[in-house]
Amino acid sequence: MDKLDSSPDRAGVLADSRRIVHAMRFWLPGLLLVTAAAAVFIDLAGDVWLREGFAWDAPLMLAVHSFAVSWLDVAMIGMTHLGTYGVGLAALGVSLGLWRRRDKWTLYALWLSVGGAIIVNLALKLIFARPRPSVFPPLTVETSYSFPSGHIMAATALYGFLALLLWRQRRWLYGMLVALLIPLVAFSRVYLGVHYPSDVLGALAVGILWLAFVWIVLVRFRQDVDSVQHR
Repeated sequence: MDKLDSSPDRAGVLADSRRIVHAMRFWLPGLLLVTAAAAVFIDLAGDVWLREGFAWDAPLMLAVHSFAVSWLDVAMIGMTHLGTYGVGLAALGVSLGLWRRRDKWTLYALWLSVGGAIIVNLALKLIFARPRPSVFPPLTVETSYSFPSGHIMAATALYGFLALLLWRQRRWLYGMLVALLIPLVAFSRVYLGVHYPSDVLGALAVGILWLAFVWIVLVRFRQDVDSVQHR
């Protein structure tokens, strides 16, 4: 009799354990990434605010610039547009697909991610007011402040969001390929001479923080909606 009574409890404990393990496997790496991103941004932002500079910025820019050739110049100019026009076109295309699927909450979250990242970036540029680098003549003209990179924040907000959507659908390869666009845009900004590596790293860090916030809001809101619908 005791064995029969305890079996449902044991099954429930096992089910709870599996849910906890699954949650840890998903959320723990994300928590570590967000913590690291916060630490990196705080460290970089403090030095930029104090105008202390970074000893590794110029050497890294010169090292990247040493690979400069005419065909790569053209390729990098095209690659850097993935952080502006590419973001806009991709966001519109994905939005159309989400609208046709009537997935309005993911659609709202997508535009919160991209639009919010742009606003946060503009605010941070005004706060830090860091001049553009002059390590070598840049290949494109930029007139805004340098820290953090707007291209990288926009790319992280969009391509990172799409990668998370694809990973949630277990389309791992496609998710990785989309996520790879972010470091490619980052490399192009340094190659073109319009950003310090610290600008790019800072933008990547704060972009991850913003993306994590948007994703948590989306997941939490979906859970609330599902719980209401199943009552």
